[in-house]
Amino acid sequence: MRRLSLLVPLFAALLAAPAPAADPTFPLKDGDIWVMAGDSITAQHLHSNYFEAFCYARYPKFKFAFRNSGVGGHTIPSTLDRFEYDIAAWKPTVVSVELGMNDSGGTATDKFVANMGTMTERIRKAGARPVIFAPSPVNDGTLSSKLAGRNQRLDEYATALKAFCEKEKLPYADQFHACLDPWGKNKPREKMMVTIADVKALAADDTLAGAEHLKAFLAAQEKSPAKGVNLTGDPVHPGAPGQLMMAAVLLKGLGAEKFVSSVTISGGKAEAKGCMVTDVKEANGGVAFDRLDETLPFPIADNARVVMAISPEVAEMSQYTLTVKGLADGSYELKVGGVSSGKFTAKQLADGINLTELAPVPGAKEVNPILGQMRAVLKAVEDKEAVVGQWRNLSRQVHAKGADAKLKDDLAALTKKVEDADQKIRDAAKPTKMHFEVMPAK
Repeated sequence: MRRLSLLVPLFAALLAAPAPAADPTFPLKDGDIWVMAGDSITAQHLHSNYFEAFCYARYPKFKFAFRNSGVGGHTIPSTLDRFEYDIAAWKPTVVSVELGMNDSGGTATDKFVANMGTMTERIRKAGARPVIFAPSPVNDGTLSSKLAGRNQRLDEYATALKAFCEKEKLPYADQFHACLDPWGKNKPREKMMVTIADVKALAADDTLAGAEHLKAFLAAQEKSPAKGVNLTGDPVHPGAPGQLMMAAVLLKGLGAEKFVSSVTISGGKAEAKGCMVTDVKEANGGVAFDRLDETLPFPIADNARVVMAISPEVAEMSQYTLTVKGLADGSYELKVGGVSSGKFTAKQLADGINLTELAPVPGAKEVNPILGQMRAVLKAVEDKEAVVGQWRNLSRQVHAKGADAKLKDDLAALTKKVEDADQKIRDAAKPTKMHFEVMPAK
C-alpha cells in the first residue's frame, strides 16, 4: 500500500505536466496567394525570393503564388496606409508581416505590438491569414549577452511578438534571435575575410615588394582557414549570403519541410525515399544510376552559398542525400548529368553527402543539372517579381482618387502577365530525371 501511495502523486504530476510543444505547421496551403509585406529589406528581393523559391522546390504539388510588398523606410503605420492597393488588391489568402527595423527608431515596444494588432485585424478583414516575422538584427557585432544600439529595441520587439503570436495563435518565425549571435560572432571574421581578399589581390602582383610573404600568409590560411563569411551589404541590409540565412531560419521557424530525398546504394541495390532510382549499374570500381526526385533541394544563389559555413540551417532545410557503401578506399569523382560535381573519399560517400552542398567546380565551363535547376528557379522568381513591381505601380494609380477607369483593364492584363510568370516558376521547379556516376577519381 505504501508503494501505491507513493506512485499516486507521481502519476498526478505526470498528468499535470505540460505536453511538449508541437512542431509548427508550415502555413502554406494549396491555392494560396501569399503577400510578403515589409520594408527595404524585403524590397531587396533576396531572402523573400529565396523563401519563395524554396516553396516552389519543396511543394510542387501545390498551386500557389507569392507577391513581394516591400517598401523602403516603411513601418507598420505606413504599410497600413498602402494596404488596400499594395496588399489587399492581390486578394491574398496569406500576408506575412516583416516590419520593425524602421519602427525601432522611435516606437515603444508596447505601441509596436499594438500596431501589429491593428495590422493583424486588417489582414483578417481582407480574408487572409496573418504570418508574423520578427525583424532581422542589425549586423553590428552585437551579441545577445551584450545588446547595444538598435538591437536592444529589436530584441524587445522579437520577444513581445512571440507572446503576441502565441495569444493570437499566429504562425511566428523569430529570425532576430536566430541570426543575432551567429552574425555577431562572425563580424570580426567578416572584416578579416575582406582583408584576405585584398591580400590575395596584392599577392598576385609579383612586382610588389614582399609579395612572397603575402603568399606565405595565404598558404597558412589555406591550411587553417578563418571561419568567417562576408555577409556583404550593410549592417541593416545584408547581401545575398546574409539573406540566404534569413530565409533558412524563417522557413525553419515556420516548420517547412526539411526532407527532400535520400538514396543509399549498396551491393548494386538502391534504397530510395522521396525519389525513384532506376538502372543501377556497378562497373569499373564505381556505380551509376538514374534518379527522379519528387521534390527539389533549396535553390541557393551562387553568391549566397558561402553563408553555409556559419548557417547550418541552410543544409538542415534541404536534406538531399546520397550514400554509397562498399567502395574500396580511395578518392571518387561524382558526376551528375555527365558534369563533374566534386571529389569525395569512400568514407565520405559511405557516411552520406548532402547534394545541396555541391558547389560549382572552379574553372568548369558548365554546372551540373542540380545547380542549373537552382539557377533557373531563382531566375524565374526574379523575372516574376519584375512584373509584380509593374503591377504594384499600376495598382497604386488605379486606387488613386479620380483614376481613369481604363486603368483597371490595364491592371487586369498585367495580372495575367504575373500569373503567366508564376507558371514559368512552376515549370522551372518540375523535378527531372538525372544521371549519377560515382567513379574512381583519375
